[in-house]
Amino acid sequence: MTFPDNIQYIPIDDPRYPPLLRQISDPPKGLYVRGTLLDVPCISVVGTRRCTSYGKRATQEIIRDLVSSGLGIVSGLALGIDAEAHKATLDAGGYTIAILGTGIDEATIYPREHLKLAHQILENGGALVSENPPRSPSFKHAFPRRNRLIAGWTPATLVIEAGENSGSLITAKLALEYNREVLAIPGSIWSDVSMGCNRLLSLGASVCTSSQDVIKSLKLDRPELISQVRASLPLTAEESNLLSHINGHIHIDDLATQAGLNSATASAHLSLLEMKGYVAQLGGQFWSKTTSRLHR
Repeated sequence: MTFPDNIQYIPIDDPRYPPLLRQISDPPKGLYVRGTLLDVPCISVVGTRRCTSYGKRATQEIIRDLVSSGLGIVSGLALGIDAEAHKATLDAGGYTIAILGTGIDEATIYPREHLKLAHQILENGGALVSENPPRSPSFKHAFPRRNRLIAGWTPATLVIEAGENSGSLITAKLALEYNREVLAIPGSIWSDVSMGCNRLLSLGASVCTSSQDVIKSLKLDRPELISQVRASLPLTAEESNLLSHINGHIHIDDLATQAGLNSATASAHLSLLEMKGYVAQLGGQFWSKTTSRLHR
């Protein structure tokens, strides 16, 4: 069958079908895909449609660092945090997937305000995905079902600002049911759009105050994911600079001074290098290169 706008149909038994999504209790029998599905590690990012400047800044800074570590970003193209997540990924030169509750053809992409953003995702090598065929309009009941795809697609879901009745909490609940990691960014106790995140944290979600929290969570609980990252990611210029100053074992303060960085920036880059398998922490804030990477 031929679909408009270069849309492909990927059945559940197709090797291109996302393996983690296949594992959930009610996976779609097939996916409509527009763009490119890459075999790269991703996390899901969701949040309120009524995001604040705090939520926007948190999204931009955390996603920028996650992209630099090689992670792709999955979200729902919705107003608010979803859109900020896609934009931040594109701004950082990263890979992003938008999962819709409507069709992904030109006529039914929703919300219509994000038609240009959808095009930018495609132009930059990303993908639009739906379980609904082309020409499927927007129905309220379709979005909770869409949320299960976002939760099931990745090993971890990050919630950035969510009210008490936010649809993002449905995604978080589904992620927990699928035995996936859930992280939330804490917010003010007086902010309506932080009540959902603060509630998730009180119920045991992992706190996220930086990209390192996401990376550490994946490293501890998803070693196979990190192995993919280690095998495929090149070093950034900043990481190469830092690595060039590590001979034997060295304290982070001395390393930062030699590399011309402050300690916080050096620490962030070291966390990424550790995740990629280039360095190891020896304790007492001393670092060394790992044996497996010494001759690379």
